[in-house]
Formats: sequence, C-alpha cells, structure tokens
Amino acid sequence: MYNNLIKELCSDREAMEKHLREKLSGRITRSFEYKKTSSTEAAVLIPLFYKDGAAHLLFTKRTVLVEHHKGQISFPGGKRDATDESLVFTALRETEEEIGIQSKDIKIIGQTDRFLTNTGYMVTPFVGMIPFPHMLHPNEVEIEKIITIPLLYFFKDNIFEIKPYEIDGEKWMVHYYYYQSEMIWGVTGFLLSNFLSIVFDLERNISEYMKTNADN
Repeated sequence: MYNNLIKELCSDREAMEKHLREKLSGRITRSFEYKKTSSTEAAVLIPLFYKDGAAHLLFTKRTVLVEHHKGQISFPGGKRDATDESLVFTALRETEEEIGIQSKDIKIIGQTDRFLTNTGYMVTPFVGMIPFPHMLHPNEVEIEKIITIPLLYFFKDNIFEIKPYEIDGEKWMVHYYYYQSEMIWGVTGFLLSNFLSIVFDLERNISEYMKTNADN
C-alpha cells in the first residue's frame, strides 16, 4: 500500500518531478544480468504524465508483427541505431516512432537500472515526463494499442506476484503485474518493479534472484 507522501506526489506534478530528480540524480546504476553474454544496446522510456490530477504511466502493447516479445506490454523503446548519439537519444527516437510524441515534448528526469533480456538486449530505462493531453499516433505495425494506468494502482498488493519462468534451461523468478485483462511481465515487469523500488522504496525483491554488477 502507499503512504501519504506517495499519495501527495501522485497528485502534484511539480512535487513528483522534484522527488524523481532527488531519487535519480547521481545514483550509481546497476546492470542486472541472468547470464554473462554479449549484448545489443537498447533503451526505453518510462513515461509519466498527469491526467485529471493523478499520475499515470504509459505502456504500449506490441503487435504480433514485431520480431521480439510479440503481443507483450512494454515501455516505448528499442534497439540503439548506429547513428544514435546516445541511449537517451535512442529512447526519445523510438518513443516518437512508436507513439508520436516528439523528443522536444519529453522531459528526461533520470535513469534507472539496466537489464539484460533473454533475447540479448541490454536495456537502459530513462524516466521522463510527457505532456497531457497529447495527440498520440501509434505505429500500426509495432503497436496494437496504448495503455495508461494510474501510478497508485501499482501499490496494490493483489495485482503483483513473482513466479518461476524457465530461461535457457534455468528457472528464474519473474515479476508479473495484472491490470484488467492485461499482464505486464518479463523485462517490463522487472523495469517497473525496479522503478517503484528506486523512486518510492517499494520492496519487490528485485535482487534476490538476479546477478548484479554495480558500475558508474
């Protein structure tokens, strides 16, 4: 459950932005890897916005036409192109390509921890504030639909569980969130848990079953 501070932050955009900067600024990021392997760089945006006076997170549901993670719910993002000047640029470019929000309209606040997917992508997440209302334009090839969920929803106890999932013959504990008829799991479930843990001190047992490497 959430406390009064979290409730206040979720109703005050300026206070939330200040809180995010305090939590994310200058922290040492970690790399979560289930195995040592070569990887391809990727980046995602964890988009936060305020609607009707309440903080919301934005997710996308991928189509069955994409190469990886077909039909899964994710944050906007993708693989770093050779011409991308930085991973922040990657997250912004992919967000614009997927849902139509221009880079100039996104305020990047900070970075959470990196995560290596079982498909070989080292994903770097960036937290950003996006405008609302905003005319979104989902890429029909990549995005089936856009899902927005009130941030306070994720503090409920009965919408989250950790279950074993087999990856390359090994069982790992995977994070699952349930919203209406949708399920957020896999890398996005982990990134969501990591975000909630870093920013709001919500314990989601992130490190218990994952190998970690602290770096700068």
